[in-house]
Amino acid sequence: MNSLKQRKKSVLGLNTVKAFIVVLLSLAIIAIVTLIVLSAIQNANIVTAGSVVANQINATVNNVSTGITSFFGNSSTFFALLGVVVIILIISLVVVVVNRFGGDSTGGTNQQPSL
Repeated sequence: MNSLKQRKKSVLGLNTVKAFIVVLLSLAIIAIVTLIVLSAIQNANIVTAGSVVANQINATVNNVSTGITSFFGNSSTFFALLGVVVIILIISLVVVVVNRFGGDSTGGTNQQPSL
């Protein structure tokens, strides 16, 4: 019974959706931790303010935060594409189910002409 449920989920694309969301959430956690670590390094007063190294650290933090922001700013596009994939999988499932229940019939009448 569980195997049948698993196959249905996989045909509907629910496993794909779940995997995508898990990956996106994992990337979000990694991004948040990266920003926390970089801001801690930036605010640690390890280097002299205004030095070349301090400017490089500030530039690195700004570049990373801008990159993360733009990546997750495109998440609506990712979800739209994922929605299209799920819709295509659902349409293919409907076609498979209709073909299975349709059997050998061709959809037209199979009457022999009378003589």
